Amino acid sequence: MELVAELRGRDGQTRTVRVPYPPEEGHGGQLRAARRAVAELQERVMELLAPLVQEEREAAGGGGGTRGDLEDEEDEEDEEEEEGEDENGIGAKEIADDPPPKRTRVQQP
Repeated sequence: MELVAELRGRDGQTRTVRVPYPPEEGHGGQLRAARRAVAELQERVMELLAPLVQEEREAAGGGGGTRGDLEDEEDEEDEEEEEGEDENGIGAKEIADDPPPKRTRVQQP
């Protein structure tokens, strides 16, 4: 199986990004493999878009934009996630890696 992203620029040029991923065995293995493939696809797309964003910033007169700006945005997102983790007492990564606990009903006698 594979994930495919197709990016079409303003010039009409199409760029395709493919990320193959083998299905994993076990409970939730297929979902874990898909999640890893999505993360890799997102990373590759960001790598393709970063130079284009830089060009547009320079063309718009910004000129001062750097890769550091993108990293600052990512840092802010990470901080927001960490704040959310602190509020709940449970880390988002812990939730994402494991399935929710099974609920059981207790019948009253």
